[in-house]
Amino acid sequence: MKEKIESNRMTAIIVGILFIFAIVMLFLGESLYRPILDSPDYLDNAYPNKVVVVTGILLEFTGVPAVVFLSVLLFPILRRYNEALALGYVVFRLFEAALLSVAYISKLSMINLSQNYLSKGSVDTSYFQYIGGLLQSFDHWAGTQGTIYHVAFVIGSMILYYTLYRSKLVPRPISAWGFFAAIALLTGSVLSSMGMFAETSEIGLELVFALPIAVAEIMLSIWLIVKGFNPSAIASMYAGTDSGEI
Repeated sequence: MKEKIESNRMTAIIVGILFIFAIVMLFLGESLYRPILDSPDYLDNAYPNKVVVVTGILLEFTGVPAVVFLSVLLFPILRRYNEALALGYVVFRLFEAALLSVAYISKLSMINLSQNYLSKGSVDTSYFQYIGGLLQSFDHWAGTQGTIYHVAFVIGSMILYYTLYRSKLVPRPISAWGFFAAIALLTGSVLSSMGMFAETSEIGLELVFALPIAVAEIMLSIWLIVKGFNPSAIASMYAGTDSGEI
């Protein structure tokens, strides 16, 4: 049992580090490319600033395998409480990864679109604006700010925090915060997609709806790195599975 607890302690540290890594890469990457790709002059600026855009997208993309890997690491632990929930968490993380991968390809495509636009001068401007609008629309729905991505992310987060809450692997206030923060993010994303906050700035919306879940993930990460999983909960889960009760 001691070896199992020590092994899970190392897993907790790695998972905590991966959570923080993914968060940092997300914000760092977006801070580089979003001011360029989200500006009204993205067709004029994307290709001349391609190094910054590509660097930002690649930095953000490194967080994608990180979140998939951490879900795989958590699977053997969570499955001892509920295998279906543990598998569901991995599946929704994989779905997130698939959505983001396609969204990143669409962002990179805007560099080539900008290059072609600049090489044509002012010819066929409406055509390039139409294609660019389609690429931006896809990112709007499936990218990190999109409703479809938020649905997948929130369901996965709710599964994780619900399982952590019921299993008592981490303090319940952290799990409860994460669960309700995920609901708040989904609510804000859906209402925003319906035009409910058309006059509110994007930064303001992120502070209201996205900041709570970011705080939850940071709190969870720090706890896992510093304290790890609750040893008594781990012991109880192993005892239950070993005796065939779970």
